[in-house]
Amino acid sequence: MDFDALRARTLRSGADEEAVTVNTRALIDKVLARYSGEWTVLRELLQNAADASATKITIKFETLPSATVPVPTDSSTSSLLRHTVLHHTLKRLVVTNNGQPFNENDWNRLKRIAEGNPDETKIGAFGVGFYSTFADCENPFVSSGKEAMAFFWKNNSLFTRRLQLPDTESSTDTNFVLDYRDTTSPVPPLLPLAQFLANSLTFVGLENIELWLDEWKLVSLQKKTSPSYDVPVPRDIEPKTSEGFMKITKVSKEIAQIDGQWMSVIGWKATRDTVRSTEKDSAPSLRKFFSRLAGTVQDESQTEVRPDRSVEADQLATKVSATVFLNVNTATIKTFTGQKFNEELERATKKPPPKFTKLAILTAPYIEDASLAKASAAGDVFGTVLPSRGGKIFIGFPTHQTTGLSAHISAPSVIPTVERESIDLNARYVRTWNMEMLRAAGIVCRVAWSCEMQELKEKTLREANGRSKIRMEEVNPFLDEAITTFKNFTFKESTPSASIGQLLEDAFWTCSKKASIEVVSTCGVLPTHDVRIAPKDLSFMEGIPILPEKLASEANVLVSKLVDFGLLTEVTVTDIKSALESSPLTTAQVAEFLSWLTKQATRGKLDKPTISNLLAVAVANDDSPEGNRRPLLQLGEIRHFLNPSRTPVDFPVPPSVMPFKFTKGMGKHELESLGWEELQLVTWVRWLIAQSGNRQVLAENQDMTKSAEFSSQVLPLLSKQWDSLSQPSKSSLVELLVKHTVIPTKFGMRKPGDAYFPSVKLFDDLAIIEGLGSVKDKFLLALGVRKTVELGVVFERLLALEPKSAKTVGSAKPQWSHVDLIKYLASVRDDIPSADIQKLKNTPICPSQLKGKDGGESTERYRVSELFEPRHDLRELGLPVLAWPGPYRSNTPEGKFLNALGLRTTPLVPELIQIMAEAGKKGPKYDLDRRDRALAYFLSHHHAHGYGLFDYQSIMLPFLPLENKPDQLATPTQCFANEGAALLGFDILKRDWIPHATKFGVREHPPMDLCINILSKRPPVTFHDARAIFTYFAGRLAEINTHTVSRLNVMDFIPIFPKNKEKSAPKLHTSPRTCFLGESEAFGEIFHYVDFGAEANSFLIRCGSKQEPSKLEIAQILVREPARISATFRNAEKYMALLRSMAEAAKTLKRNKDLWAEMKKAPFLLASRELPPAASSAEKRTGSADDSDNLDEEEALGIREFQLCSAEDAIIIDDYINYNLFKASILAAPQEESLEDFYFALGSPLLSSLVEEAARHGPRAHDQKPAEKLQKQILERSTLFLHEQPPDTIKHDAKWLEKNLQVQLVSSISLRRSLRGRNVSHTEKRTAVITAVNREYTLWITGAKPDLYQVSQALVHILLTRPKLHSAITLEMLLKTDLLDLRARGFNVSRILRQKAAEARLAESKRQQELEEQQKRIEEDERAWRASQEQAAKDKAPRNYVPGGFPDSPDSRALAGPEPSTPAPVGNEDMRKHGRNLFSNLSRQLGLGNNRHIQQMLGRSEDEPRAITGGETADLPPPYQYDQQSGQTRSAGSPVTAPHQLRENLLTAIKKSRAHNSSGLFSRGETNVLQETKSYCDEHPAHDLTFVAEIKDGIQCFLSPSSAGNSSQFLQQHSSGLTAFAGLLKSIGEVFSLSPRTLNIFFETSGKTIGFNRNGSIFCNYRYFEQLHERSMATAGKDGYSEAFVYWWVILCHELAHNLVGDHSSDHSYYTEGFVAQYFTKVVTTLGKTQAPQNAGIEAPLVEI
Repeated sequence: MDFDALRARTLRSGADEEAVTVNTRALIDKVLARYSGEWTVLRELLQNAADASATKITIKFETLPSATVPVPTDSSTSSLLRHTVLHHTLKRLVVTNNGQPFNENDWNRLKRIAEGNPDETKIGAFGVGFYSTFADCENPFVSSGKEAMAFFWKNNSLFTRRLQLPDTESSTDTNFVLDYRDTTSPVPPLLPLAQFLANSLTFVGLENIELWLDEWKLVSLQKKTSPSYDVPVPRDIEPKTSEGFMKITKVSKEIAQIDGQWMSVIGWKATRDTVRSTEKDSAPSLRKFFSRLAGTVQDESQTEVRPDRSVEADQLATKVSATVFLNVNTATIKTFTGQKFNEELERATKKPPPKFTKLAILTAPYIEDASLAKASAAGDVFGTVLPSRGGKIFIGFPTHQTTGLSAHISAPSVIPTVERESIDLNARYVRTWNMEMLRAAGIVCRVAWSCEMQELKEKTLREANGRSKIRMEEVNPFLDEAITTFKNFTFKESTPSASIGQLLEDAFWTCSKKASIEVVSTCGVLPTHDVRIAPKDLSFMEGIPILPEKLASEANVLVSKLVDFGLLTEVTVTDIKSALESSPLTTAQVAEFLSWLTKQATRGKLDKPTISNLLAVAVANDDSPEGNRRPLLQLGEIRHFLNPSRTPVDFPVPPSVMPFKFTKGMGKHELESLGWEELQLVTWVRWLIAQSGNRQVLAENQDMTKSAEFSSQVLPLLSKQWDSLSQPSKSSLVELLVKHTVIPTKFGMRKPGDAYFPSVKLFDDLAIIEGLGSVKDKFLLALGVRKTVELGVVFERLLALEPKSAKTVGSAKPQWSHVDLIKYLASVRDDIPSADIQKLKNTPICPSQLKGKDGGESTERYRVSELFEPRHDLRELGLPVLAWPGPYRSNTPEGKFLNALGLRTTPLVPELIQIMAEAGKKGPKYDLDRRDRALAYFLSHHHAHGYGLFDYQSIMLPFLPLENKPDQLATPTQCFANEGAALLGFDILKRDWIPHATKFGVREHPPMDLCINILSKRPPVTFHDARAIFTYFAGRLAEINTHTVSRLNVMDFIPIFPKNKEKSAPKLHTSPRTCFLGESEAFGEIFHYVDFGAEANSFLIRCGSKQEPSKLEIAQILVREPARISATFRNAEKYMALLRSMAEAAKTLKRNKDLWAEMKKAPFLLASRELPPAASSAEKRTGSADDSDNLDEEEALGIREFQLCSAEDAIIIDDYINYNLFKASILAAPQEESLEDFYFALGSPLLSSLVEEAARHGPRAHDQKPAEKLQKQILERSTLFLHEQPPDTIKHDAKWLEKNLQVQLVSSISLRRSLRGRNVSHTEKRTAVITAVNREYTLWITGAKPDLYQVSQALVHILLTRPKLHSAITLEMLLKTDLLDLRARGFNVSRILRQKAAEARLAESKRQQELEEQQKRIEEDERAWRASQEQAAKDKAPRNYVPGGFPDSPDSRALAGPEPSTPAPVGNEDMRKHGRNLFSNLSRQLGLGNNRHIQQMLGRSEDEPRAITGGETADLPPPYQYDQQSGQTRSAGSPVTAPHQLRENLLTAIKKSRAHNSSGLFSRGETNVLQETKSYCDEHPAHDLTFVAEIKDGIQCFLSPSSAGNSSQFLQQHSSGLTAFAGLLKSIGEVFSLSPRTLNIFFETSGKTIGFNRNGSIFCNYRYFEQLHERSMATAGKDGYSEAFVYWWVILCHELAHNLVGDHSSDHSYYTEGFVAQYFTKVVTTLGKTQAPQNAGIEAPLVEI
């Protein structure tokens, strides 16, 4: 059912209008149901007073006395008040304000519901606030100025009556008198009411509020404000809200003071105990007037009141005064809203949004005065004024919505819900407005915070008396004030809507341009990025701004948020380092710093580099207990700490030691965690010794080298810890002390080596130690204190000659013999210092048993180490033995002592060799027996005495006897043990000594290098010698290394004998690499072959000889002697086989760069020249190329002549056509792929590179479409062609081809070929040729279908480096074959198909964009049309509107109809007539004849209508009606159809076009009778089609089943025509922005259908195109194309109209003509850009390329 039409009919029915009746009482009750909050009536009346600019308002409750409880006998004010509050009921409420009296508009609005105050600066908006008085008041009364208005009811209808007051009764005040319908309401709770009034005074313009109860003034509130001052908005705060609707332009601050005075009854509380009443009220309890004010009130008759004793009954009339102060930050906000937004907001609120508005933030300052707390005991009236317990949103008055922080926010421009208790966040535009206002409030809160912090900053600066550096002492007085500010701006969850507080908080934090906020620190007010949170143990860092601990604990919520947001961070190492760098630490701070640092280190919170960095910058003032300041203590230089158990704390220590007073409370582990070490004794003593002479560091009594007393204190300390020291430490101490006079003796301070133990009493004048009784002997011994007399003294005093005055030495005798001395020293051996032992070793003190020169006893003395033990076997060898009387025993103390001094027990190897050399050589000492004794001793003690460890190669003294040379001796390096070495001329060890050769270090063989040198100098000259020497070397193959082989490989030492003449002299000596082993028939005459036996040949193989020559060797000889080798082979095929082997080894040959370079130049390559055959054949060959193809193959073959040539002379045949032309003039390389690669690598040119081509072409064709098509096809198929090619054979890829190749269609092409360097040429006509100019290639083609083989021939030379003979054939096949066929043959064509799909998607995207642009133009035209229609309606005379209608509504304008004198507007029928005229004119202009001809083209005539479509259509209603009685078409009476509506309908028709996705199509024929013309039958022919192929760009082809069986034959025959038809349809579809897939081609051999529409898919008959336009498009040029374009464009207009109307009715004609008119301009533009194709049949002159 069409409800729009039904509604229109109803409004035009002409029946009487009826007003809508309203039950006013029910309506008011429904509205008041929204007012669920407390104090609703008072709030609305206070708001009205504020809107009227009142400064004072008086609220008075008039009561009625209780009918059950008598008046108390006590007439005191307190008693009467108590009785009134407890037992009186309310009679009337009178609210009076001194605002502006009501004007006429106010009186009128007062009696209208939902007509609020239109002033955007006022709070009232909805116009229902006053009607809240009807909740409990039946007949409100209002008087203002000189008028009064009374409200009264008639049944359920509310009426008013006004009265003009005389001057005597008039007043400037406005009074609201509310008599409530029920007089049983008790007095409301006074304290909540007083708190509400105090809250109400906060933000409204009122200055004074009084609350009366009968004659008593219970509360009086006065508000005063200080002069405001502007608060600058910090630069780092963004004043604009996030959506840009509001901007803070100005912020001012003022201090508000509210003075309150109230009776104590306000704070008096009463308790009620429910008891059964003796009396019951006969009337039921009605809704109480102030039930909206005070909540549920229990029935008085059911309660007995027991007053609370918190306030004494006799003190209820006592007056209490209190004052509160408030910080008010008021912001001026400028709004930036658009017209659309303003209109929507005004529609919702009945007032436009203000351009400027105010927004205030109220916070409670810090107050120390306790007067407010005292007043609170008598009633906490100001308890809710201060936002400390939770701030609220004020929209004039407080709402239920809290702010989430301790601040009230007054936002009068925030739009509340109707009951004014909540903020409206539901309606779209109201929500946006309110959210922006809340964001602005959050920004103002941030400005208020900055203002508070700035004031605190100024206070702390004043407290600091001008000091720039603030300390905690200046911050402490204002810390409580800072805590209050922190608490005020601590955000918590807001209620009832949590999103309100979230919006405020988000704006508060995100309005800042910097990630920082001002906070109070120990150094004053600073941004958070300069302030840190620090634990208590960081108190030593005064220079770091720290958040005060009290502030962090009491305002922990906000501080936690600052930490969570990353605005406030804990103290970092960098901060501590900066603070340490800025100022030195005090003595107390050093201990705190070390305590903190050790804790961090031991807990692993700081790594060692960080600790080192902190210590490096730490400097401290080391104050002495006397107050003297010592030099600065640099902690970075500290390396040690004291251990008092090891080092006394009162001893002097190095400056690298931390003073003990700073470390005495710390453990060793903690101090070591700082990287410090315990002060070791060695370090301490080293420092004492180093500073011993420096009196600026050590006093004389602290110098252990000068002070015996100080040394006597230090040495016992060292002795005590001596046993616990490590050996390196002991050695270091000894090394330090032994050189200095640190030992106190009876003769003063002495070095340890000069001091003696008290036990040494050999002489009286020795320096005996004293004062070291507690020092251990072993410590003193380690230092070198002597227990024996120094040897020098002993030698001087005991071994000296007895009479010093003796005349001759010989007559004097020493006091002791050497035996006595040895015995004494052995007795004190343990006490002899090591230095004395060394001195004894170096002093000659003992004689030997050798005879003197005169044959007597020798008096010469020797060092003990020069003598041997007195044994018999050693004496027989002639060695010097110790002179010792009596038997000698080595195990006695003397023997042990002599052994310790170095007395020898065995001779060394050199000594034995010396004996054997002297005794074995002819001369004075020649003694073979002695040599044999020495040899026997050597062999028998060889293992026991370790003689095998001696290096015998270092012996230069000959001592070994030689074989066959009895008079000659040799060293171990001069003779060898193997007799084979004699072949090379080396000496051989005597045969008897050979078993012991290894013990003497004699090697078996001489060094290999030495043998090779001899072999090089003296190569063998006889076969026998060569065989023996090579056999000897074969036994040493393991010794021949790579280096040796490289020498032997090139050394000429192998004798080459004449064939079968081995006993004769060699004809030459050759190297192993140039000779081969065994025999060879193939290379026997080319290379040298030898055979010395299997064992000798193994040596030659190791030297590099081979069984056969390598490819490299063959190549070398081939390069040097190609003619000889060729002559040796006497066969071209054998030589060719040799070249093939060279080609196989090409990679190996290329590594030898020198050889490869020689091969490029040497004439060793085999090439052939084809000599022409007989003369008759030659003459035939001079004919045309076509004639030459018919020659007999055998006759065409000539004689091939082979020649040796260099690489540059051999030409590689890569173009067989050119070869046939020039084969008699070139030397052709063998046509084998491997040999061609080999020749090419050596530098043989390609034939194509030698052939010079000169192409000439005719003029370019105007229609380059065949060229463009071919170019696109080449780019597609070249990818397939190159896909399987090896990468190194590709010259250019498809991407390069796309950028650098152009295809041009010309009339004709000729090509002249000539061979460079030879005077031969050939000219022929071509259909394709490529030329290059400046690296830009152009493919010239002739004809619409050039020879693709010639195209391929031209392309392969720019695609491949060396095209093969089959390359052009492969590319031709790829160009000819369809993509789908290629895929069926196994080619990967998916990428090309995907690219085509992408191109189709791009075209579809472009089409959709055009459709969207058309839709936008239609919408713009629609707006312009409406505007013009509205303007036209305004210009007309007033009409007779429907009674009861709204004159300005669009419906009334549409229904009013035209004026009687105004002619009816032109309808769609006239437009259709005009359209048909336009269509007829257009047909004539386009050369299509009259309309009758058009109908014939469409398959329809006037006498016999024909159907063009059988598809489904749209459901748009026709704009005509058919009159059955008259049979005439009449207008529906509708106005002129807007042009944009027609275009929108046409665009809808285009959008309904769809692609046909089925493989078949079948429909039955239909014949429908049209309602417009009964005699006209709309015929729908039947169709039965089958899909056969996709022609182009998604356009599909369908055939009838009878023709589908021969689909391949049909497609081949009509390929060009179908392609042309598809291209034509695609171009026409682009006019309508149609996707090509919505268009289809079908072919039926019978039938009358030109085209039809099937479910939005358009089908066009190829049979009509073939008969009417195919030939004319090919021959008539642009005219033929234009005629076909217009014809089929009109067909598509017709079929597109069927997307709107199914039948061939007048509606269908209307839309068809609409398509023609709408797209005519675009068709003309398209045809103007089309160029006629060039006539390919005209010969054109050739043009040189």
